[in-house]
Amino acid sequence: MYDNVNRVERDAAGNYWFLSDLFGRRSKWKVYYDMTDNLDKAGALVSCTPFFTVVDKIGSMMSRGIPYVVDKDGNEKRTFADIRNILNAPNPLQTFSSFVKQIEICLKVFGYCPIVLVRATKTSTPKAMWIIPPEIFHMEGTGKVFRQYELKNIISSVYIDCNGTRLELEDYEYLVIYDSNIVINSGTTADVKFESVSDSLSQPISNWVASMSASHTLLVNGGPKGVLYNDYTDQMGNVALSSEDEKDIKDRFKRDYGLVNKEYPILVTRYKLGWLPLDFNADELKLHEEDKRCTDKIANAMGINANLFTDAKYDNLESAGKKAYQDVIIPDSRKIAECLSKAICPEGVFIKIDFTDVECLQTNKETEANTLVKVADALQRLIDKSLITHDEARIEVAKYIDIDPDNPKGDFDSSAASSASVENNVNNSKENGNNDK
Repeated sequence: MYDNVNRVERDAAGNYWFLSDLFGRRSKWKVYYDMTDNLDKAGALVSCTPFFTVVDKIGSMMSRGIPYVVDKDGNEKRTFADIRNILNAPNPLQTFSSFVKQIEICLKVFGYCPIVLVRATKTSTPKAMWIIPPEIFHMEGTGKVFRQYELKNIISSVYIDCNGTRLELEDYEYLVIYDSNIVINSGTTADVKFESVSDSLSQPISNWVASMSASHTLLVNGGPKGVLYNDYTDQMGNVALSSEDEKDIKDRFKRDYGLVNKEYPILVTRYKLGWLPLDFNADELKLHEEDKRCTDKIANAMGINANLFTDAKYDNLESAGKKAYQDVIIPDSRKIAECLSKAICPEGVFIKIDFTDVECLQTNKETEANTLVKVADALQRLIDKSLITHDEARIEVAKYIDIDPDNPKGDFDSSAASSASVENNVNNSKENGNNDK
C-alpha cells in the first residue's frame, strides 16, 4: 500500500475499502470480510495470514494419510487396481496427498468440497477427479424438502459458474463432501447453503486485516506527520498563503533539492511556519497482539490446539498434534473416505485412509514398558495368592506384548508354575484325606 488511509467507503457489492485522497485511487486493503459469503471466505484465505496458516496446517496433517482399498473383511485385492490408480493420481496435476489436503482445506474454510468426476460411462471408475472452488459451485433447490426421499426431488440443478459460463453437471458427474450443516430453504428455489464453523470468524479476520493495515501505515508511511501552521503573530502574518506562492515554493524546492522532480514531505521555506507533531504510539495501539488473538480464535474454532503455532515445548507440541489427529483429522478422513467410497467404488469395496505412520501417533516405548512392568507385578501378586493360574496370567500379558500364550517360543522356566502346581496337589490330597476319615 503506497498511501495513507484516511477514509472508508462501501462499494456497490457491499464491500468496505480503505481509500486515500493523496493519490485519488483505491487501495488493496479490504476492511470487512463476511465469512458467511463464499467469495469473502476465498478472499480471507489469501488476505488473512493466521487463517491461511491454520487451515494449511490442518490440510498438511491430512496429507500424511495413506489410502487403501479393501473389501468388507479388510483385504486388498488385485481387482481393485483401477480404484487404487485413481486415488494415487486423481488428476494430471495432483497426487493423493495434495488432493486430500485440498479437500480438507475446503472443508475447514467452506464447510464442503465439491468434486467433479470425469467418467467414460455413468457407472465406470472415474478417469480423473477435480476439486471445484466452492465459490463457483452451485446447487439449486427445488423448494421441496421434508417429504422427499430422492435427491432429484430436492436438487433441481447443479452447475459451475466459471467466467460467466454455466456448466451443468449430472448426478454421476459430481460428489459433495461436507462437514457442516446443510441449509435448504423450503418453498424457494435458492441455492443450497452449507453452514460451517468458519462462518463465525468474520470479526476476528476483519480485525486482523484492519490491524495489519494500520501497522503498514505506521511502519511504511510513518502515520500522520503533523500540522504545519502560520507562526506569524502580526496582522500581515495571518494572511493565507496564496496558491501561486505555494506553487512557487514547491517548484523551487524540487528544482534545488529534488532527485526525481517529485514532491517531498519536508519543505524548505523562508516563511515563518510552526510545526505541531501528531504521532500514534504503536505500543499503546497493541496492534501486535491482534496477530496472536486472531490465530488463537481461528485455531479454537477449527478444533485444534493453538500450541501448534507457538514456541511450545516438544511435549506440548506432540500432545497438541496427537489431539488434532484424534479430534479433527481422523474423523474428517473417515468422512472423506466414506464419500469417495460411495462415489467411485462398487458395492462391498471401501476406501480407508491410514495414519499409523504419523510420528505423534506412535506408541511411546517408555510408557509402554512402564505399563508392562506394572501389569506384570500385579499379575504376579494374583498368582502368589492363587487367584489366577500361570496360563491365565500369560493370556493377560499377551494383550500388552506380542506373544502366543498357548505356545511359548524357546526355553521357558516353569519352576514357579510347577511349585504352585505341587502345592495345590498337596493341599488337595490333604483335603481328600480328611474327607475319607
